[in-house]
Amino acid sequence: MDTKIERIEWNDSYLLGVDEIDRQHKQLLAIANELYDVVTGSEDEYEEKMKVVLKKLSDYTVYHFTSEEELQQKIGYNGLDSHKLAHDFFIKEIGFQLKKLSTENKANVLSFYKYIANWVLTHIAKADKLWAIYMQNSGKTV
Repeated sequence: MDTKIERIEWNDSYLLGVDEIDRQHKQLLAIANELYDVVTGSEDEYEEKMKVVLKKLSDYTVYHFTSEEELQQKIGYNGLDSHKLAHDFFIKEIGFQLKKLSTENKANVLSFYKYIANWVLTHIAKADKLWAIYMQNSGKTV
């Protein structure tokens, strides 16, 4: 197993200043870390735990993206369309990877974890920061 992939922890530098979305981002990373814990944990009930955490990750990602897009629409964010495209691409990739993971080994699942965690944190730091700044500068609230 690739021991170079480490668990990624939340850092307050990822905060956007939008309480509900910040809470959701923390939860999304926490669920991704559940995936890491299952992969690096014991073999007991591995497959069942993996199914549960992957479903949870998929469901929460859709919930979060929907919440974020609705907020962007409410504040009139003009970058919503491109932001939604990024979300849609990520959801498609997650779906594709989830189908593959049923036959993958733990090293590949860890690589998937790294992809998810890095995508989410990069997305927060770049794309989400843009609409949060727009919201703060426009004085719009939800």
